[in-house]
Amino acid sequence: MNNTPEMRKPSVWGMQVRAPFKKVIAFDLLFLGLGTMIGAGILAAILHL
Repeated sequence: MNNTPEMRKPSVWGMQVRAPFKKVIAFDLLFLGLGTMIGAGILAAILHL
């Protein structure tokens, strides 16, 4: 078995992901908002003790 570069499959990490910029920003803001709400809930629970 010889591992020449022509015979190897491309790595998953070597592929480029193409996504629209607006969709990336929308997901970023969505998860930022979710994280803020979860963090506020945890803070409120700690302060309530």
